[in-house]
Amino acid sequence: MTTEISHVVSDMAISPGEVLQEEIEARDMTQKELAARLGRPPQVINEIIRAKKTITPDTAIGLGKVLGIDPQYWINLETDYRMTLARNREAAALADNVKWLDAYPVREMIKRGWITAGRDKISRLKALLAFLEVAVPEPLAYQEAIGFRITDAAQRKVSPGALAVWLRKGEIEARERSTADYDPNTFRAVLGDIRQMTGDSPDKFVPAMTKLCAQAGVALCLVQELPKSGANGAARWLSDSKALIQMSIRGKWADTFWFTFFHEACHLLYHGTRRRIVIDGIADPDTAELEDEANEFARDLLIPPEAWQVFYENGSFTSQSVRKFARSVGIAPFIVVGRLQKEKRLPYNQLASLKLRYEWCQQASKGRRNT
Repeated sequence: MTTEISHVVSDMAISPGEVLQEEIEARDMTQKELAARLGRPPQVINEIIRAKKTITPDTAIGLGKVLGIDPQYWINLETDYRMTLARNREAAALADNVKWLDAYPVREMIKRGWITAGRDKISRLKALLAFLEVAVPEPLAYQEAIGFRITDAAQRKVSPGALAVWLRKGEIEARERSTADYDPNTFRAVLGDIRQMTGDSPDKFVPAMTKLCAQAGVALCLVQELPKSGANGAARWLSDSKALIQMSIRGKWADTFWFTFFHEACHLLYHGTRRRIVIDGIADPDTAELEDEANEFARDLLIPPEAWQVFYENGSFTSQSVRKFARSVGIAPFIVVGRLQKEKRLPYNQLASLKLRYEWCQQASKGRRNT
């Protein structure tokens, strides 16, 4: 039986200069003579032998003529040597950078099956870098790659590493989704259909709204929040023809989920620069105006302003009146209760029986009454 070894990588760096020195010694040739035969200064040959200079393609061709050795052999030696040096530097850098593991929720990533890694820190760091598709472990690298920032104030509550991982997970899932090319008119149209789903259970509305979004060129991805990831949702562009709405159901309240979805939809429809990523839940003064516009869009799409004004001024906020009003505008009662609480017309413990929370399960989100 024959066992084949497909690829062996050594950490021993043998320079082409060492091999070249052996070759000329075997021929009783001096460095000066070799230089003369190549038409090069003796100093150049000496620096190649001492690994101070690389063997260029032109030099490799010259060595082929003088020594009768295939030029590609010298190029391969040089490439292998430089790659070995680079791998050794990388190994040293990994050892120095394991401290960055503390900036990421690595254990939770392994628990959820997002990465596979051993117990050793080097293995975990390699898996983390591969997951993020970055070469350096600082969270800033991924932030700069996709174009978002976290203010100093926000970093007191949010982990940049956890947020980067959460965002990257959504990116991975979205890139695997098949969608039509983004069309704003189609997206506006499907928002009306999605609005009618607020009273449905998640096992019904999640696949339905995901399909409708995909028809408009938007990948909808629900990604469970990570400790200190901080985001309720995010809107971004994966390409000129494909957008992503990513949601976490952070806090689990159903009214927050629906408000967040339409909030992110507004960012795509009206705030779309292709390099912008807007994260809901991370305070940023630079996007405050955009956030206000998105809040207004979500609020008015869920509950028509004229209808709300009449209901609001009536001032009767009983369980029966809330249910009746919700039916009249075609939304779930918890949307109405959530807005009344947000506008401080109801304390958060009132009409609790109408509120709904979503919970994560293995396959999808499930709804339950908050009792």
